[in-house]
Amino acid sequence: MSDLNLLRYYSRLVSLGVGKEIKIALPDVAEALFTSPRHARNLLGQMQQYDWLTWQPKVGRNQRSTLILNTPIDQLRAQLASKRILEGKYEKALSILDNDQAIFGRLLQSTSGASMREGRLHIQLTYKRAFERLVPHQLHRSSERYFIRQIYCCLVSSNPNGYLEPQLAHHWHYNEQTFEWTFYLRPGLSFHNGELITAQCIAELFNALRKQPIYKPELSHLKDVTTDLGTKVIFHLSQPDFGFGGLISGVKYAIQPTSQLRSTTSERIIGSGVFEVTEQSETRLCLQAFDRYYACRSLTDQVTIWHFDHSEPQNQQIETNLPNARGNDGCQYYLSQSGGDNNDSNIKRSDIKHTRIEDGCVFMLFNQHSPNALTNQQRRYLSTVLTPDIIYQQLEQNGTTFGCEKARNLLSIWQEVTRPPAEATTLPEQISIAVYDYNALDHCANAAKQILENQGVNVTIHHYSYRELIKLSETNQLTDHLIITNINLDDNRHASAFGCLYHNPILQNAIGEEANHWLVTSLQEMRSHTPLEDYLQALEPIASALINQYWLAPLFHHRQTLRFHDVLNDVALTNWGWPDLRSVWSTD
Repeated sequence: MSDLNLLRYYSRLVSLGVGKEIKIALPDVAEALFTSPRHARNLLGQMQQYDWLTWQPKVGRNQRSTLILNTPIDQLRAQLASKRILEGKYEKALSILDNDQAIFGRLLQSTSGASMREGRLHIQLTYKRAFERLVPHQLHRSSERYFIRQIYCCLVSSNPNGYLEPQLAHHWHYNEQTFEWTFYLRPGLSFHNGELITAQCIAELFNALRKQPIYKPELSHLKDVTTDLGTKVIFHLSQPDFGFGGLISGVKYAIQPTSQLRSTTSERIIGSGVFEVTEQSETRLCLQAFDRYYACRSLTDQVTIWHFDHSEPQNQQIETNLPNARGNDGCQYYLSQSGGDNNDSNIKRSDIKHTRIEDGCVFMLFNQHSPNALTNQQRRYLSTVLTPDIIYQQLEQNGTTFGCEKARNLLSIWQEVTRPPAEATTLPEQISIAVYDYNALDHCANAAKQILENQGVNVTIHHYSYRELIKLSETNQLTDHLIITNINLDDNRHASAFGCLYHNPILQNAIGEEANHWLVTSLQEMRSHTPLEDYLQALEPIASALINQYWLAPLFHHRQTLRFHDVLNDVALTNWGWPDLRSVWSTD
């Protein structure tokens, strides 16, 4: 008999009492189970094999035997549901739990990790929010950009040192005299729907992208894109750009069918990368390995990311941005099969963390488009009052710290910007702060509010979605005095750092027209003569000037942390704070 049928019989016994000795005759047990004594004896034997109960029969007719029910019914249901979850039978698990979404969510978190299902490696994780539609031609938050990178490929990638590497294109060339970038495609490339990826479809894609509002600033110097010989794509620029290859290695330039630019939310997502999307809904995102991926196929066969927001998950197996995460920046690797004590440090391997400081920053903007924008002196004074040290102290008092390091510039690798304390000045009676729906930003805003209210300022915090904050900035309708937001670089660090300044509607709107004109002009001049590998060095003085002019104030760098509880083998923490899913493997 299946364990689910046994569960139904067991549920009829729990009214007798759990965890105590019950003196009862077999006929009475049979009556409680609504079955015959003979069948009741078989059922008790099977339940005892599962250790659900203890049955000690006494010899003789109508003798009172001893029955002990070992497991509460809710606990037993959770055990059986967990087993179904590990098998990928999610609907059956929900049925066992009587469709209790809260318990189902906790079980999903406690069973997160890697498992083998019918010989295929499956990764199950949970995340605190649902993902937006995973298409490259929209501005996205960090986690969406990470999954777009898994679903799509670019013509090229750029490594952490700023050098281009092949993806769909196996070779490329830049002509400094004609300002032309030429890329040569691999043969036999295809999208997830089986359509071929040709030079012609890539030319059509980029000619369509350069007309899209979010691409126009970066592609203002792209005249057109042409093809030659079927595998050759030529980008014609109107001015020099040594880093153009790095630009199109970005997430937003991932290769997709041109028709997808007009697709609706109900249509299938068609990518070109290592994973293809089999389902995306409000409750989960499902991916599977794409066998015709141009390079090495993913070691992982399937990935399921469930949306469940539990502030204190139980037995969570994968965690990011832990509140007390601090320490060295290196990643430590270990095999999940090698549990136990570490001979050198006597620390359990299951407690080892992968940790790094993110390439990014939480920072505060002084909004020059506010009707009552702060004066230069007020901005200077607030930069003295709302320093990372003071805000962190308030976070500690509030019990809302998160894994972070205090920031002295937009990137932790850049030189610290120091400014003399400003003299006290009169602040407005009322100040408003804008944030989007991200806990770390909300915690910082609340800390800033408390600090300012101690100085007699009435502070209001306005919460927006990420999409709303972008739209208000693009239309010059964001009127809050302060904006607490963040930037996160992608795996193409050098070009991504450029993009975070060159096309950032929130930042560019907030600093005002004059400052934005200076910023854009400086960045355009920089890319006309700077190789991609030198971008980070060339961007540092520009970012430092934004801070020195009191247009923004850095607050914190996230310390991204990934903890494994004996579930994954030798998996690195990516730039986005997610594990490298394509490289997860199992020895089971």
